[in-house]
Amino acid sequence: MSRWLGGMIVCVLALAAFGQTAPSKYQPGTIISVKAHTSSGKHESDSTQYDVSVRVESTSYVVLYKSPGSNFVKFSAGNELLVLVGDTSLEFNDPLSGVTQVPILSKKAVPARSLDLTRICGQYFSLKLQRLSENLALTDSQQTQIRPILEQEAGEVDEVCFNPALSQKEQLNRFEEIVRASDKKIKPLLSTSQLHKLQDLRKEQGTKAKKILADQSLGKQS
Repeated sequence: MSRWLGGMIVCVLALAAFGQTAPSKYQPGTIISVKAHTSSGKHESDSTQYDVSVRVESTSYVVLYKSPGSNFVKFSAGNELLVLVGDTSLEFNDPLSGVTQVPILSKKAVPARSLDLTRICGQYFSLKLQRLSENLALTDSQQTQIRPILEQEAGEVDEVCFNPALSQKEQLNRFEEIVRASDKKIKPLLSTSQLHKLQDLRKEQGTKAKKILADQSLGKQS
């Protein structure tokens, strides 16, 4: 149990700090299903509009997506994406039309699912690169330079996640060492403003770590 929890904390902390900072509040979402939209009062479906179900944490949202000319969305069930949840809409980065807002048709709470640690650690590289790019506004050249650094970091974090010989404290210490080593390589590639943003992200990450560990300690005492 402690190994599973330790690995979960390492991976969640590694990803969380890059998705929860102002002004961005993007969260990982999963496309659950896609079906052609049927307009009210009509029996025929509209081939250019789709009802897309997206799961974000413990909520399932059905949104209305209007295709910009390609039906690729029909084959996107199971795909992961980052979404910004609003009161009446979801925002995401569409590969065809860029940043896109779609109206929420309905939403409902869904049962909590067990955490798939393999899946979380497997997404480490892609999610971190995407979130780092968004939060620091990395140029294409910077992304190209930083990519191999994050690939190495992701491989090392993966080893930490699944190492049964490490205690939770050892996992967290090792994770901090890995991130510091990557930061040392990344910082010379950043501008002054990007460097300040990275430092702010690291402070938030430390706050999240303390909170998770404090919550865990309280849980053991209760």
